[in-house]
Amino acid sequence: MKSMTGYSRVVESVNGITYSLEIKSVNHKYLNVSFSLPSLFSSFEIKSLPVIREYVKRGSVFVKADIRGDFESELVQPDIALAKAYYKAIVNIKRELNLDSSGVSISDIIGVQELFKTELKPEVEKDIWNGFEIVLRKALDSYNHSREIEGKKLEEYLLNYLDVLEETVKKMHSYENANRERYREIILERIREFSDIKVDEQRLEQEIILMIQRSDIGEELSRLKGHISRARELIQTDEAVGSELDFVFQELGREMNTLSNKSKIPEVLSPVVKAKSIIKKLREQVQNTE
Repeated sequence: MKSMTGYSRVVESVNGITYSLEIKSVNHKYLNVSFSLPSLFSSFEIKSLPVIREYVKRGSVFVKADIRGDFESELVQPDIALAKAYYKAIVNIKRELNLDSSGVSISDIIGVQELFKTELKPEVEKDIWNGFEIVLRKALDSYNHSREIEGKKLEEYLLNYLDVLEETVKKMHSYENANRERYREIILERIREFSDIKVDEQRLEQEIILMIQRSDIGEELSRLKGHISRARELIQTDEAVGSELDFVFQELGREMNTLSNKSKIPEVLSPVVKAKSIIKKLREQVQNTE
C-alpha cells in the first residue's frame, strides 16, 4: 500500500549535464501531473508522462526540474539577417529625422529580442532527455519509497481500526437473538393495542412474519464481516487499491445504517454508534491511499 503523499529531490550529473529534480504530491481522485520546467525543455513534459504513470496511479503530482550544462554556452544564436534589416531601418529613421546617421551603435539594436534565438540542436536535446529520464526514474524511485513509508503507517492504522470494528460487529452478533425477540415483543404489543379490530388472521400472520424478517440483523452482520475481510485483503496487497477500499468502506457505512434502523435494543444500538465512528475514520484515511 502506498500513500498519495510523497516527496523526493535528486541532484545528479549525467554526461556532464547536471539535473535537479523535485517531486511532491498530495491526494487526488485521479492522476494529475503538473510541471515546472525551463521553457527550453517543455517537450519533456509529454515525454515524462508515460514514465510517471509507470510509478504513480493516483494523486496530484508536481514535478520541478532545472537542467544545467555546457550546452548553455551555445544556446543563444543571433539572427544576422534580421539584425541587418534592423540596422538599415535605424539608419533610415535617423536620416529622415535629421539625426546623426554617421553610424549605428550596438546599443541601438541590442534591445531587440527577436534578434536572438534560443534553441537546442535535435541531437543535443535527445542526449539531454536521455539523461533526464535516468534522473527522473531515480527521483520516482525515491518518491515511491517515501510513499511506501507513509503507506505502511496508513496500513497499520486501517488494520487496527478494522480489528476494533470486527470486535464491535461480533458484539452486535451476540445480541442478534435478543434484538429479534425485542422486535417480536413490539409487534405483539401493537397487536394487543388493536385487538378489538377485526382483521384477516392469515393476512395478519403473513405481515407478522415479514416484520420479524425485517427485524433480522443477521444478513447485515454477515455482509459487514465480508466487507471487513475484503478490506484486509486489499490493504495487504501492493496494488493501487484506494478507490476499491473507498467503495468497501462506503458499503460498510450503508450496511451499518441499515442495521441501525433494525436495532431495537441498547446492547446493539451502542456498538452501532461506535462502529459508525470507526467507519468514518476509515473513510477519512483511505482518501490518502493510492
